[in-house]
Amino acid sequence: MKIFIAEAEGKAIGYIVCKLVERSETPFNFPIRYLLVDQISVQPQARRKRIGEALLKKAEFLARQLDVQRIQLDSWDFNLGAHVFFERMGFQKFSFRFWKHL
Repeated sequence: MKIFIAEAEGKAIGYIVCKLVERSETPFNFPIRYLLVDQISVQPQARRKRIGEALLKKAEFLARQLDVQRIQLDSWDFNLGAHVFFERMGFQKFSFRFWKHL
C-alpha cells in the first residue's frame, strides 16, 4: 500500500491510497493484476486546483513503476462530480454494483 499526501502551507489538503491487487488464475477466475485507488480525497476548499489530478498522476507513476497496465477505482453512485473528474482523467465506467437492504 502507498499513500500520497498533497500539502499546501504545511497542511494536508488531499490524499490518495493505492493498493496493488494480484490474483492468480484458478478454474473460476482469470489472473488479474491492477493498482486499486482505494481512497482519494481533496479538501473542498482545495478542489478545482488540480490537486486531484496531481494525486492521480502519482498513482499512474506508481503503476508504471510496478509494471501494472490498469488502475481501478470505485465511486459512489451519487458522487457525480467525482465521476466527471474521473472521466476527464481518462477513466471509463466498466461495472455496476447492486445491493439490497433487508
